[in-house]
Amino acid sequence: MNTFISRIARPLVAGLMVLAAQSALAVDLVEGVTYKTLKPAVPTNVAPGKVEVVEVFWYACGHCYLIEPKFEAWEKRGKPANVELVRMPAVWNEVVKTHARLFYTIEILGKPQLHGEAFREINVRGNRLDTPDKIEAFFTSRGVAKADFQKAFSGFAVESKLSRAVDLNKRYRITSTPTVVVNGKYVTDASMAGGEDQLFQVINALAAREKPAG
Repeated sequence: MNTFISRIARPLVAGLMVLAAQSALAVDLVEGVTYKTLKPAVPTNVAPGKVEVVEVFWYACGHCYLIEPKFEAWEKRGKPANVELVRMPAVWNEVVKTHARLFYTIEILGKPQLHGEAFREINVRGNRLDTPDKIEAFFTSRGVAKADFQKAFSGFAVESKLSRAVDLNKRYRITSTPTVVVNGKYVTDASMAGGEDQLFQVINALAAREKPAG
């Protein structure tokens, strides 16, 4: 009986997966409604043949905190194979820039697990991480040597990444988070898409417009 059910279930599941994929591709893309076009387009920073999807976020943004697990799930299981997700912090004032420096310090130190920890520290535990001392304590309490933190936090590599983020935030015209930029050409967010789940359908549909280089 189990074998018989399995034979029936396998094609049924496969069919449902195909229908789900078709549904994602069938989302309505309406310029000025579900997305905006960037003019001029901004050059991407991914390999030829890749489509860049930039997630612009702020650690103290509650919506960013809540949607981050969905971005993680989409990155693992929902995005097309030729899409590369790039996370970029917002930088519109000094507190937001401090959190951007926090993000890039995590990158430079090679501690990706601290990305989610930073979200939880601010949004769940109420520690704003808005000063270098608080950020240093955050890192050292998680096993990072004080000297390593200080070297990275004020180092050239973080400064360079922060400068690039400032430039791209201006060129993308970022005024809120979370915002998504697809291949330097299209800007969207959950509100424009009609919801968080619809946002990922819009991202996939916009990415499908982009032909691989070559």
